[in-house]
Amino acid sequence: MPKQKLFTIKDLKKKSFSLILSGGSSLGLTHIGIIEFLEENNLKPSEIIGTSMGSVIGALYAIGNTSDTIKEKLEGLKTQDLFEIKYLQGRIEYKKAKNLLKEMFHNKKIADTKIPLKIIATNIKDGEKKIFSAKENLLIYDTVLASIAIPGILTAKKIKQETFIDGCVSSNLPVEVAKKENIKLAINAINQKTKNYQYRNPKKGFFNNLVTKFTILRNVSRYYIEDQTETKIPTISKLILIEPNLKRFNPYKIINYKEIAKAGYMEIKKYFDDAAKTVRKKQKKKTTTPLEKIITFPITEAKKILKDARKLSPSRAPTGK
Repeated sequence: MPKQKLFTIKDLKKKSFSLILSGGSSLGLTHIGIIEFLEENNLKPSEIIGTSMGSVIGALYAIGNTSDTIKEKLEGLKTQDLFEIKYLQGRIEYKKAKNLLKEMFHNKKIADTKIPLKIIATNIKDGEKKIFSAKENLLIYDTVLASIAIPGILTAKKIKQETFIDGCVSSNLPVEVAKKENIKLAINAINQKTKNYQYRNPKKGFFNNLVTKFTILRNVSRYYIEDQTETKIPTISKLILIEPNLKRFNPYKIINYKEIAKAGYMEIKKYFDDAAKTVRKKQKKKTTTPLEKIITFPITEAKKILKDARKLSPSRAPTGK
């Protein structure tokens, strides 16, 4: 992968930047920590692009929520409060999750956001990426449901006679959707650091067998998503890629949202701290004065200079015996 240029906080204040938030189930809650860092440094993106969980967090941010108010909405929530496994039907019911999303977004449309928003879903007919934006007169609620519809698990979403599933199928980290002239601040929750794949033979019993098969399906989909992302990253210019280490977290447990968010905060902070140090070092080299160079010159080199200077000085008068 080609080495990307380092950008500083000052760069993001001077130039427009896009905030790209990936999918990743509960791991996508790491985006809350990213928003917290942006708030602390008075940074505001010119657009937000989100897939799956990234669309949920991105949309909440776009309509005016802060990192604190988003955390408040998650306080006390557990996965079982939102989803119910329908074993005999082989699917997951998420009526409660839908109700929560409805409470979050009400009847707001994508055109109503304070920051321009793009939500990514996948057209089930041809597998092509669908970009929902302000130019379409659609509710945020509907487009988010389309973006989070995990194929084969959550119900696909029908919008204007077309059916959509999770955006992760076509573009889990939609960096290619950002404005070309913008700096792209991309947060990738599903990355090499989060790999924690362990295969176990299915245990006896319907439930255990179902869990094992679901785990295998999840792992296969993650292989696909990682490859999909890694293939396009080298083609994107002006990219800041933030990949938090979320290996220790269960991607289906919401209860750890504070720790997951903190991991995102620490990762983006590390990037900009390192970038600032690198820039300071480069500036120091450029601004070193001739006197500073002499002072900091190695002693061995200084001795050599003195020796050469003596050779060039007038010869001493010969002494008589």
